[in-house]
Amino acid sequence: MVIVVQNISRHWRVVHPSWERSRNFICGKEAFDAAAALALDHHGRTGTAVTVQVAAFGTVVEALRFE
Repeated sequence: MVIVVQNISRHWRVVHPSWERSRNFICGKEAFDAAAALALDHHGRTGTAVTVQVAAFGTVVEALRFE
């Protein structure tokens, strides 16, 4: 599973593959912390790999991974 933290016009959002809508944040730290918590929870429940990617300014970086 890949959870993405995106920077869109000075705002941040978390995109989760099972959500119909993304969740918006003003602060990138809050968005990343929320994505990290979701990833840790999912990994803890399922034991499957989860990646958190940060997409900002035309670049995508894998920032966190639970295997």
